[in-house]
Amino acid sequence: MKREEVVSHLKAFDPEIYNLLEEERERQRYTLSLMPNMNAMSPFAKYLEGSILTNSFFDRRDDTPTGGLHLVGIVRERVKELFHADHAIVRLGNIVAASRVVFQALLSPGDTVLSFNLRKKDHVAGLSYTFENYGIEPGTQEIDWGAVRTQAEKVRPRLIIFSPVSYPRTIDYQILFEIAQSVDALLWVDISQSVGLVASKMVSSPVPFADVVTFSTRDSLRGPDGAVVLTKQDLAARMETAVINTGHEALHMNHLAALGVVLREAGSERYRIYCEQVVKNAQVLARTLADHGASVLCGGTDTHLVLGSTATGIDMREAVKAIGRMGMRVKPDSVPTMTSGLFLHALRLSTSNPTTRGMREEDIAYIGSLLAKPLTAILSAEEIEKTRQEIIALVKDAPLFDDDWMGVAED
Repeated sequence: MKREEVVSHLKAFDPEIYNLLEEERERQRYTLSLMPNMNAMSPFAKYLEGSILTNSFFDRRDDTPTGGLHLVGIVRERVKELFHADHAIVRLGNIVAASRVVFQALLSPGDTVLSFNLRKKDHVAGLSYTFENYGIEPGTQEIDWGAVRTQAEKVRPRLIIFSPVSYPRTIDYQILFEIAQSVDALLWVDISQSVGLVASKMVSSPVPFADVVTFSTRDSLRGPDGAVVLTKQDLAARMETAVINTGHEALHMNHLAALGVVLREAGSERYRIYCEQVVKNAQVLARTLADHGASVLCGGTDTHLVLGSTATGIDMREAVKAIGRMGMRVKPDSVPTMTSGLFLHALRLSTSNPTTRGMREEDIAYIGSLLAKPLTAILSAEEIEKTRQEIIALVKDAPLFDDDWMGVAED
């Protein structure tokens, strides 16, 4: 049955679900997402997700050229080659599942975890570990590695976690590795929202230094739901055992194939150019917000991420409401610091999705000027509606995935 016929039958058979589909189509087309955990899927991956492979199941005994075990091998080798990793686990459904596998492979109940911004604490429901925080200094809004070393020596963690979800600057992973070594701790780095920049070598890779590296396969990689665990060889057996013991046997073959193709895309020159544009756009967004009077944390960005905040006297909650009514989707966050109980309020903004839609520096500068309005002033309903129309005019003809970023065969 052709796609148009399926849609027509769906509309008649289940109008409630059909209407939700249409509403989401309209939302994605006529609004602009600056959320770091939202990006359009690669057309290749999207096709494979809905392909005939959906009807196939994974059988770990089937190592024929069309079997699930063979496909896992292809995906695993692509991951290892792309990130220069010793060992890779690719059959995990999401980053929460991957995180719980890592915890149960590496820790015993009661162990202490030193985690940047307390990352991963929300992934350990039912597990018993003691979490300690480290973060940026509230004054400089940078990481003081001497203070992190002191904290590590004080709490003596079994595991140190770093995840740059709320930190837009580059990291010297050598320093973090040395701190972990000095207190006999394992080092785990989650690069979910910047994995594409790592793959394209736009930012440094933690793989040579970390015992474990994890990442989501959607968002930055523009792939299907899923997660990957990279480990040093001496931890491979423990990690594989934890995968089996926690019931994560495999992804469906359509997911695995979709993951395989985005990994090939991530190693291409066209993807590197895309990631270069993502970083250029982020730097323009940070600069434009600052030039228009908004606050930008950490002095700017080296990645896809911009931490934008309000000018003095502007309530963040009201600003977020206004931004939503303007047709932009953003993610507010409270960023922990090294001072206990002190948080910095900011919007975690990403240029990944606007770049995927084909927007360049000029577009991003315009977006930044519009976004700065509710961050620096209280807007009237008329001003909000005027800005909403400007956003619609910008995005209504923009594709969800620009053809310039499609993977192509390279010589």
